[in-house]
Amino acid sequence: MRPELIHTITNRLKCKIMQRQKLILQLLQQGMSQGAICAEVQCSKSTVSRLKQKAGDTGNSIGELLQLPDDEFETIFGAQEATGTADPRKEELLRMMPEILRRLGLRHAHMQYVYDSYYSKECPDGYKYTQFKKYVKEYRERHDYSYHNTYEPGREWQIDFAGDALWLTDRKTGERQKLVVLVCVMPYSNLPFMMAMPKATTEWFYHGLNKGLEFMGALPAIAKSDNMKQWVTKSDRYSPSFSEANESWCAYYGIEPTACRVRKPRDKGPAEGAVNQLYKYVYPRIEGETWYSLDAINGRIFELLDEYCSLPYKGSTRWEIFERYEKPRMKPLPHAMYRFRYRKEVKLTGTYHVCVGAERHMYSVPFKYVGQTVKVFWDVEHVEVFVGSERVARHDRSMVPYGHSTKAEHMPEKHKAWEQAREVNAATLTDWAAHIGPSVKWAVEYILTHTTFPQQAYGRCSGVLALARKYGRTRLEHVCAMMRESSGVASYGSIRNMLRNNRDIGDSSAESYSRIPHNDNVRGASAYTSVTEMEEKGGSHE
Repeated sequence: MRPELIHTITNRLKCKIMQRQKLILQLLQQGMSQGAICAEVQCSKSTVSRLKQKAGDTGNSIGELLQLPDDEFETIFGAQEATGTADPRKEELLRMMPEILRRLGLRHAHMQYVYDSYYSKECPDGYKYTQFKKYVKEYRERHDYSYHNTYEPGREWQIDFAGDALWLTDRKTGERQKLVVLVCVMPYSNLPFMMAMPKATTEWFYHGLNKGLEFMGALPAIAKSDNMKQWVTKSDRYSPSFSEANESWCAYYGIEPTACRVRKPRDKGPAEGAVNQLYKYVYPRIEGETWYSLDAINGRIFELLDEYCSLPYKGSTRWEIFERYEKPRMKPLPHAMYRFRYRKEVKLTGTYHVCVGAERHMYSVPFKYVGQTVKVFWDVEHVEVFVGSERVARHDRSMVPYGHSTKAEHMPEKHKAWEQAREVNAATLTDWAAHIGPSVKWAVEYILTHTTFPQQAYGRCSGVLALARKYGRTRLEHVCAMMRESSGVASYGSIRNMLRNNRDIGDSSAESYSRIPHNDNVRGASAYTSVTEMEEKGGSHE
């Protein structure tokens, strides 16, 4: 380091030490204890004791010593000696510290980058990286003081998303679906709200806020969030631009929207704290179980929230503080909650279903409206279809991608029959067979128990029952009875062949069911005997 630079730094350090010594003497004069002075000035008790001893040795009052010229003060208290052991590199680091902290605050910046790109270039004879990191960390800890915000009861509601996700499990496939978690809090009582949702879309976000208001049972005056796109379209410290959905939601409830400064999470410190507390109380109890539906996991979350808010807190509970001090100052909920709904018009062509949402789920409409234009309204809970002013269909919202929600009353008769055929099971098949006869029931039960794959068994049993429409119930029951008595084995193919070939028809009923007309000119089997014998002998005929 250049000598002139060392001289400059030394003089600065001398002045700084002298100012610090005078501050300690002033605090001693005011009667402050040594421990309090150490905390205030960030020095050791030995330093305070040394100054107090030297001041007493002079025989002058502290007030008189503080009036001395700097050179005389330095002579008495040894500012020059103190600078002799000082490290000029640290003074230079302190001088550069504001710029270092500014660079560390930039997005994606880190300690190693700031050291390499700035400090080591500006101060090549300074500290190595390890010491640099140590002193910067210490400086931050000493100077990074938090401002203690005070909140009016019932006024502000803070909104945030938790960083850690929760998960749903598909019961059939075992696949896991990620859930985002909304967290809100009333800072005065520290009353939190928490809800899991499939996506952080606008419709789900404001649906979650509605559930949070219902959880409290009252309306705050202000709602504050960070600059998420669902809340803010253009961030600005003094005049942010809020989204259209935000303005509609806030106008409906009479709530004033506000936004935090960009990258200033402490602007909603209680919300950040609530997230951390819920990580500790709710998450361990949720993550230890498997959840198959959104309603189930949120039901459990609300139970745990009620438990958490009933725990001791500041000599009371969060619920009690909220109910006593906040809720009386808040506005009541309206009779109907705000509904964030999408709207579109669709012409039904070739199908009686409408496609809704990013998941492109299909919802049925009465088939008689095919060819007409319908209006579709939907939110996270329901899908409604209107023809003119008449509501013709209403469905619960499904989040199954590319799925179908179809009501039987919306289907043509052919489609109903097809659906019924697809939805058969062992119980329904057995019941239908029993209405035909006990032997048909036996045949169906035999096929069900002797077929490896269920769907194959259902198809074969449906085929047996369908034979009743073609050949009649009486004949089907008769054939099944014959098979039961003869072989005790039944199959769809054998039953069908017996009916097709009239093998169930005895002598007594031959006349009734025979398809061969009675005619004397009809040749019997004997007429073909000679031909048969000739063929067996290898002969031929013309």
